[in-house]
Parts: sequence; structure tokens; C-alpha cells
Amino acid sequence: MSDYILTYTKTKFYPLEPLMKDIKIEDIAHALSLMTRANGHFKHFYSVAQHSVNCYKEAKIRRYSKRVQLGCLLHDASESYISDLTRPVKKNLSQYFVIEEKLQKVIYEKFGLINLTEDEIDKIREIDDAMLYYEFIELMDEKIFDEEPFIAMKHNFSQRDFKNVESEFIYAFENLNKSDTKNSFVGVDGCKYGYVAVNITDNDFDINVFKNIEEICGKYSDSNTILIDMPIGLPENTYDIRPETEGRKILSSRSSCIFTVPCRQAVYEDDYCKANEINRDVLGKGLSKQSFSICSKIKEIDEFLNNAPEYKNRLLESHPEICFAMLNFDGTMAMPIFENKKTEEGIDRRFEVLSRYYEKTDEIREVLYSHDKLKGIKDDIIDALCLAITGMLGYKNGFKTIPGNPMKDSRGLFMQMVYAD
Repeated sequence: MSDYILTYTKTKFYPLEPLMKDIKIEDIAHALSLMTRANGHFKHFYSVAQHSVNCYKEAKIRRYSKRVQLGCLLHDASESYISDLTRPVKKNLSQYFVIEEKLQKVIYEKFGLINLTEDEIDKIREIDDAMLYYEFIELMDEKIFDEEPFIAMKHNFSQRDFKNVESEFIYAFENLNKSDTKNSFVGVDGCKYGYVAVNITDNDFDINVFKNIEEICGKYSDSNTILIDMPIGLPENTYDIRPETEGRKILSSRSSCIFTVPCRQAVYEDDYCKANEINRDVLGKGLSKQSFSICSKIKEIDEFLNNAPEYKNRLLESHPEICFAMLNFDGTMAMPIFENKKTEEGIDRRFEVLSRYYEKTDEIREVLYSHDKLKGIKDDIIDALCLAITGMLGYKNGFKTIPGNPMKDSRGLFMQMVYAD
């Protein structure tokens, strides 16, 4: 017998010795659209391709990088050439895993997903598992995990025509590989007017002031990333670990830039004395007036995310000083910027770092100094620009988080700060 299979495109494909030239997206899309999930035991036909498209859509709505979106679309692509086995059987056939891993690696390499990071792999697995959970809820009436995983949108688990799914799979692939797609990366910082947002695109930028977070997310709903210098994910007891302690270690003598985030119970208290007492009771420490002064914004964002769950894991917490330190990496370690950001020396230093990554940085500086209203919040705009650039880099290369394995709060929000390098 021959060692190859004949694919949909009439390609002789050798699954044990796969060659990149023989891998075709048309074969993958067609085969997966005809392969059933759950070994055919769902209540109606539901294909691997439909599962893969749903995973891609979930990654997209979470505003994960295009690499993660493509990884979600292709994470089961090896099955188009070697099919799949049920887990009880698969775990007793160790050689299958070797064949599958080798083939999947070649497929990823073929489509530009070389050396996926651990963070990217974790994101793909998380979405894959979440989709599996809801597939079993919808199509088997079974709850397979004790804890319900987060999902950012409602997905289509109905029985669909396989040709439509096949076409959608290819369309998603082609869309991810378009070079003319306009990207948009938004950084947000609080300011005396409410919030200031800097949006950078492939060829342009804009700076706008907003009264509330809902306006920002409404205007930039199609942006690839939105990073904000504001706490997201609030502790409610001493076991909830926020990223501040680890972040301060990075900033060294600039650690005072990171303030302690109050507990959720204190955030929802309007009176400072009561909030201070609540925070001491819940977290064992008092609440500074500086922290209390932004509690209204923290509460606003917390309520917004509770009412608009589609922005969970899309609106991401970051910290400008940590991002500056990472962008100022000297080859061996992160280098915090020690010059005060409100001085001309500090402003010059920060613009110099940002100009390494975004070619229109000098134009933004000119705009900033030519408008009196913007000039009065120039340090906030610089911080927002830093977050926008960090979003751009994170989207392309993958975000990293502080801490590396962040906890979720009681509302399912990650208690983390994201950065890129």
C-alpha cells in the first residue's frame, strides 16, 4: 500500500513525512467541514471546521493577536490529514501524538505560525476548552467542567450546511492574511477632563478626550486593542492577588508610581472614611486619598465590564511606566525611565523611547504642543501613546502579563497588567 493519501485537491499527501508544499488550505477547510466533533455523538452534525471558525471568532472578539486568531482557526488542522481519535483511545497510542505534533508543526510553519509563544498557546487552548464546554452544553446537555469558562460572545452551534462552513473557514483564513487591513491600537489614560485616548493606525493617528469609558469603547469598537491605565479586576479578600507587588519590583526606585488598588467593596463606597475602614477590614490595609480619588473611575469601568462582558479581555489593564521600562529594554533587562514625566527632560526621554517603535511619534508631539487643551494634559497623552504602542506590539508579537499566571476576580476579570517587548 502507498504511504500517501489523495486529498480534495488531488494532492498526494504523505502524513508521516509531511511537506509544506503539499499542505493546502482548501484541503484543510474541505476535510474539516465534513468531519464531525465528538466522534459523531452530538445531537446533530457539528463539524470540526465549525468548531474552528467559532474558536477564531472568539479570539477575534477578545482582540487577541492575528497569530492567535489564526492559531485558533488552524489548531485542529492536522485532523484533516490524519483524522482524530477519541481521548480514551488516543492516550493509549503514544505514536499518534508524535505524528500529530509533527504534522501540526509543519502546518503552523506553512502558514507563518513559527514558534508560538507559551502565552499564545495558552490562549488557543483556553478558547478550545471553552468552546468544548459550551458545545457539550448545547449539543449534549452535559456539563464537562466544574467551573463555567469565560466566553466573550454567543456562538452558533446549530447544524449548518458544510459548504457554507467550508467557505467561511477559507474566508476567515484569507481575511487574516490580508495585507491591506487597517489596524487600530488605542491607549487610554485618565485626565482632568475624564479620559484621553490616543489611537494609532498604520498610516495615521488621532487624539480625543472622552467623558466616560463607554464613549471610548463605542468609538473604537473595531480597534485591535484597547489598553487603559486603570485597575481592572478587583480584590475582595486577601487571597485575591493583584499585580502591583510584582510590578513594583520591575520599577525599582520608581515603584511609588504603582499605587495599591482598593478592594471592590471600598470602590463602591462614596465616603472616604467609610471606604478606608472597609478596605482595612477586607485587605488589612488603609486606603490612601490618592487611591480613593480615582475610585469613581475604577467603579465606572468595573460596572461597564459587568454590563458589557464582550469587552472582558478586550479592554486590558496596563501601566505606562512598566511599558516604558519594557520598551526601554537594554538587551538584558527592563530599564525604567527615572526622569519625572512632568519635566521637559522626562518628556524628551519618553518621546525618544516611543519614537523607536512608532514613526509618527514626532508628529504627535507637534500636535500636542500646538493645542492648549492637549498641552495641559501632555503627560497623560504620552502615557496613552505608550499604551497604544504597547497594544500594537502586543497584537503583533503577543502580550505578556504581570503576574505570569494571573488570577481572576469574582466577576471573571483577570487581575493583571499587560505589556509587550
